[in-house]
Amino acid sequence: MSKVLMIRHLPSSLSLKDKEQLLKHFGAEKVWETRSKRNYLFASFSNVERAKASLTRLHQLEIAQRRLVVEYSYDKEPVTSNKPGIEQNSETTKLIKEFLKTLNAWNPSVDFYQPPPAHLSYKYPDITPEIAVSVVHALFSHKPFYVQTLHLMNKMCLDDPFQENIAAMTFFKDIFKKLFLSEFQQQVTQVPQSETESEISSAEDEHKTQPTQKVIRRKRKLPVPKVRPTSVLSAPTPPKLKKVVISQEEAFETVTPIIEPKKILVNVHQDALQKPSEDPEVVGELGKFQKEEQPVEVEEKQPEPEQPTITKKELLRNRISYSDMKILPVFKNYHPGEPSMRLYIKNLAKSVTDQDVKRIYKRYVEKMTDEELTGFDVRVMQEGRMKGQGFVTFPSVRIAETALNETNGYLLKERPMVVQFARAANKKTIE
Repeated sequence: MSKVLMIRHLPSSLSLKDKEQLLKHFGAEKVWETRSKRNYLFASFSNVERAKASLTRLHQLEIAQRRLVVEYSYDKEPVTSNKPGIEQNSETTKLIKEFLKTLNAWNPSVDFYQPPPAHLSYKYPDITPEIAVSVVHALFSHKPFYVQTLHLMNKMCLDDPFQENIAAMTFFKDIFKKLFLSEFQQQVTQVPQSETESEISSAEDEHKTQPTQKVIRRKRKLPVPKVRPTSVLSAPTPPKLKKVVISQEEAFETVTPIIEPKKILVNVHQDALQKPSEDPEVVGELGKFQKEEQPVEVEEKQPEPEQPTITKKELLRNRISYSDMKILPVFKNYHPGEPSMRLYIKNLAKSVTDQDVKRIYKRYVEKMTDEELTGFDVRVMQEGRMKGQGFVTFPSVRIAETALNETNGYLLKERPMVVQFARAANKKTIE
């Protein structure tokens, strides 16, 4: 039981004052409407008994050819601001009003505080790389601006920026490549020749270990026993020995020279040095048997079955982050190089085959025709000085750039791949 009643099916032609006057005639003390239930009217009474009596009188009452439906409601009465003990015009309220008034002002200097018309809008220039760099600098310089940007992204239901986004990194490189490409080329030219590594000798440098420092042991001096003066006085002096000169002939026996015998030259014809020709096998003679010819087994190498193409989800999951690349010594002085249609891959495991690498890069040429696929080639060096390195050729430079950005740092058999653009062959390498 409640002292608040909910009335439905009131005539729409009645205004709120008419409805309030009607319900107060039946004993209601307060009448109100809510935004969530616009077709409902609420009325509160002084006690439960009066609310019960009004319900029996109002329920199914016909007004303007409409029957009322009255129920008990457990909604609370709306709280009015005219409560004793609360100051209407406090200092905080005044400050908030002044702030909102200034915020919505059209021109405060001439005391014109009406907000600007809704059809007017700000006209800003289109975004450019230079403007974006300035905005990024402001985000790093002013923390409140960064917090407000996150609030705005949250209100606009944009993706959270707290995780690594490869698509955003690729877009960032493509947009700002023109601004920083000249600086990167200058840095590459300033690198000394000792720091640059060649494609052939990279595998050997990885196996070389740093020279171990030699451990130098300090020589310890034995303690010299102190000689007492009494023992020095009492010790007899040994007699001096005369040096006897011994000649070399007395010390060593005389060696008689060995007379070498005369060498005899024998001329042998070249035909005699050749192997004697085997006699033809004869079947049926006594003491001779026919040799059974055993068939030579030739092992045929079965081609490796093609593995399924790697998915983008697996590629992202097994790829190390950019922060880890800065720590690993394999990526020291890393530079992708000048873009080309051919990629150079190093730091591969010894057990990696062509199919393992083809499984990764085949996803970039799946939608191409057979004629376009003629330019796609995968080669992994498994012998010689270039062991653990490989080359992948694509039909276009754009596909090669996408493949480098997405596969650099991928963990293939627990080793991160180092992917670069292959350099053009110079005169030294051709010779």
